[in-house]
Amino acid sequence: MKTFDHLKILPSGKDILVKSIQMHDDPVTESKSPARVGLAVKGVDADDISRGDVLCSPGSLNLKVATDAIPAGFIKSPYYKGDLIDNQTYVISVGIQIKPVKIKYNNTGTIQIIPEKSFVFFSGQNYALLKPDNVGTRIIAKGIIQ
Repeated sequence: MKTFDHLKILPSGKDILVKSIQMHDDPVTESKSPARVGLAVKGVDADDISRGDVLCSPGSLNLKVATDAIPAGFIKSPYYKGDLIDNQTYVISVGIQIKPVKIKYNNTGTIQIIPEKSFVFFSGQNYALLKPDNVGTRIIAKGIIQ
């Protein structure tokens, strides 16, 4: 990323302009991934950005924003002894995003993930399904988003 690059912030889809970049409190004109940077951006307010949002150049990746049900492979953790209940709220971890979802489970090794809040993913990406309020094992499944 370079200063004055035009980027998109997902899942909101807003266009932003990178005004300046800082690394270790020093101004720089370019940063390479992976790097921890501070950005001054134009086109979005701080309230419009949340943990896990993705910055990318428009059309750079085949990223999708989950707003409707998406199919996914499903492998239940052998350590999770509870039952999976349709329309119960779980939490999905995709990349660095952690978002609430509901699932439709069909006992065939696949599920439908129904997001309560939008998240960004690409086909073939790994995910973990969590139940944070569970006593004991909180990671209940893993899989690949189709």
